[in-house]
Amino acid sequence: MSRLSRLGLALALSLGLAVAASARTARAVPDAAIADVRAMVAAAPDPWGLAVAVTDRDGTLLVATHGYADIAARAPVTADTRFAIGSISKSFTAITLMQLADEGRFDPDAPIARYLPDFHPRTAFPAITGDALLTHSSGLPNYLSDVASMRFAIVAANDVELRTAPGAHFWYSNLGYQLLGYAAERIEGQPFALVLKRRVLDRLGMGATAPQIDDRLRGRIATSYARSPDGSYHQAPWFPYLAADGAIVSTAGDMASYARMLLARGDAPGGRLISARAFARLATARLDDYGYGFDVLDQGRALAHSGSIAGFQAYLHADLGQGVAVVLLGNGPIDPALRDRIIARLTGQPSGKTSPAPKPFAEPASFAGHFAGPRGERLDIAVDASGQLAVTQDGATVPLVRLTRDGWGAYLTPQGSRSFLFFRDAAGAVTGVSDGATDYARAGSGPPPAETPAAYRPLVGRYMAHGEEGPGLRIFVRNGRLMMAYADSNAPPDALAEDGPGRFRLAEPAYAPEQLVFDTIIDGRAQRLKLSGVPLYRIDLP
Repeated sequence: MSRLSRLGLALALSLGLAVAASARTARAVPDAAIADVRAMVAAAPDPWGLAVAVTDRDGTLLVATHGYADIAARAPVTADTRFAIGSISKSFTAITLMQLADEGRFDPDAPIARYLPDFHPRTAFPAITGDALLTHSSGLPNYLSDVASMRFAIVAANDVELRTAPGAHFWYSNLGYQLLGYAAERIEGQPFALVLKRRVLDRLGMGATAPQIDDRLRGRIATSYARSPDGSYHQAPWFPYLAADGAIVSTAGDMASYARMLLARGDAPGGRLISARAFARLATARLDDYGYGFDVLDQGRALAHSGSIAGFQAYLHADLGQGVAVVLLGNGPIDPALRDRIIARLTGQPSGKTSPAPKPFAEPASFAGHFAGPRGERLDIAVDASGQLAVTQDGATVPLVRLTRDGWGAYLTPQGSRSFLFFRDAAGAVTGVSDGATDYARAGSGPPPAETPAAYRPLVGRYMAHGEEGPGLRIFVRNGRLMMAYADSNAPPDALAEDGPGRFRLAEPAYAPEQLVFDTIIDGRAQRLKLSGVPLYRIDLP
């Protein structure tokens, strides 16, 4: 960087907004677009931090920052602030494996057990290959949270019974990329973090980037924040993470260096990271338009990936055709509408796989009404004097607190803690509610709901794993079907299909590998739920 650029950067940092421009006279992106992106970042409404880098094939055009790296300390984000990039790390893993492929030391088409001899999941199908892991088509479940970031995941995966042949369906699997990292470790005889640092980070000059999240980074990276189910935010828990699916910590500037390598299709100032042939394979769209560690957009025009871990969120979009890339790093939720506007302004193209903006939380009054169960059971829900919801049943009134966008709960009632999940029609009007074991329809909205099968009642409740990564589930009944919702999520619930006594799977898609097994009935209620082998336990919380 020139002396003039460094002076400009120092001046921008003093204003809380960092801007780095290349010394060239011609740019891949007009100055007006750069100015617009800078203004968009400055106007971001959230208090947590955001860093956005824009680069073309020759150099960084912009690093713009907004918000706080630590809200309580009022410490602003700067160009040097480090963020965890989550699943964007998968692309680094894919590039590392393709380097090994270029050297003849890794064959993507060979069974991964060639490199991981302790990996042998139960299956009647052909062996899982590296290619199947790289493209999320192995048939493995998404995540084994109790062994994530631990090599025991290799043998824990042996308890998974594959439902589909490798290569048949796309199912995003963090577990698959963890296995790829352990395969690289065995090939190189070193921890994956060292392999990644030597093969990718050092060669791209990414000196501010760490290959794993460990306690040395406490206080030296941004404090991260998660949005609470009720719409507020809280500080996310700290936890170390080492696995190849999402352990990298980086800065906007370093990520711009990485993006330039992508724009150059694997080339770098010190020589190619991977061969043109390997890059072409990596950037070829497969099932669900996923290549190796990237979403492949518009028939290879662009590569993209999102990332999320421990409150951090990130997004990388590299338009190979136009030669411009943008990286967004946040220590809290990144507004998908803002992300899409930035990408569209820089490229003139939509961002590809977009995420809908979060819906606003409905006022408590929209949930109020009279609801009837299949046998005439009755729930009366109203707004109380404090402006919150309260439920009246059998003459007893209990206040409710908000759990999620459409979920409310009651703590410490004589019947135990209870949750109430509301359902809406296409127009957004509340038409029903489930208290877990019983489904209720709003009076006058149609026929009464189906009765809950007796075998489902012992399974209803909240289950959780004690640990930073969870997960936690709510199991409830809707129209006679067993449903699953993540306890700390506003995402729509999933219907379950019975797969044997006490065994269930996701009803849609039918090929989903996730399995739910309930066991240990005490006092008429299941006490344990295994989600794809991960044990969760009943807890008396709504």
